[in-house]
Amino acid sequence: MITLDSRIALWLRMYIVPLAHAHRHGANKWMQDQRRVFANDFENLLVVDDSANQSKSDQAPHEWLPPRKDYWCEYGKRWQRIKDKYRLWYSELELKTLELLAETCH
Repeated sequence: MITLDSRIALWLRMYIVPLAHAHRHGANKWMQDQRRVFANDFENLLVVDDSANQSKSDQAPHEWLPPRKDYWCEYGKRWQRIKDKYRLWYSELELKTLELLAETCH
């Protein structure tokens, strides 16, 4: 977050499925155009403050979850939607964590 004064702050974008994670799970085989589409897909973006962006880095759900538990259901659904949309592969731990996140849906 860049603070211009004590009342104004700029928020950063955070990827649901980070670029580096996608690269390790199949995006490394994409052409440049497909990488650009992925990087600019609004469905894969959240606006967050700097601390959330830094704490998540390029981690998957089994490594990092949003601090607000009431968002876990939506986060898991969005993670899965993006990974499926771009045909990225899942790790075993990722799948187990997504099942647990689905249990938080009401």
